[in-house]
Amino acid sequence: MPTRSFALAAILLAGALPNDRLPAASEALPKVIVPAPREAEWFAYRHAYKAARFFAPFLKTRPLIQAHMQIRPVSPDEPMDGLQVQLTGESVNITIPVDALGRATLPMLKQAYDEDAVLRLNRQQGHYRFSGRFSIRERDDGIYRVEELRAACEQVLSAQRESGYSLHLIGKHCVGVKFVYLPGGEAQVAYRGASGTPTMLASAPAEPFEGPAMGKYQVVEFRFANWPAQGAVVAHSKPLAVSSLYD
Repeated sequence: MPTRSFALAAILLAGALPNDRLPAASEALPKVIVPAPREAEWFAYRHAYKAARFFAPFLKTRPLIQAHMQIRPVSPDEPMDGLQVQLTGESVNITIPVDALGRATLPMLKQAYDEDAVLRLNRQQGHYRFSGRFSIRERDDGIYRVEELRAACEQVLSAQRESGYSLHLIGKHCVGVKFVYLPGGEAQVAYRGASGTPTMLASAPAEPFEGPAMGKYQVVEFRFANWPAQGAVVAHSKPLAVSSLYD
């Protein structure tokens, strides 16, 4: 049986999916020009669109998680700041916001699909790649109940397994989560137990996600076995992402 890689990365890179319906019509789009070097990294919008459609069913029954298109560096030494993705077609020319972890939400546009548009990164070819990423939804209030974090970690793990990443995760179990901040950033995260007294959690440079290296970010690890299950984790400074932690 052939080895299957992480589903969204595989589908984005291979573009192999069953026949699909075209996306719904969209509203008029603003035109924005993004400077990019010659021979910029690019990817077919149709492949990315089909990948996003493939992942939608995995999120419907897992409300605590999300999926993004992600720009990942080939080498962890490549800079992540200043990344911009331009969606370019015959009449479509817009920018797609990219966060500090390279994640972006793909717009589902009939116009871009029909025109066989491309996603163009403002970086030269060979230094970055388009892939995909499941992660835990960040909360606006910064309060994460421990039981909810456990459920969210399990939802990420099951979504990865069912979507084709099972070989990598054989024998893995959810043991905690990671609150991810900019390198050297302020990471104020505390555990608040039944008494209401907060205990600040330590942060350290670490990889933001499991999988290929992306370089070090400031990370707060919260391991379920080390804390009572009745409390909550309070992120006083909003994280870039909340990721799952496996052993």
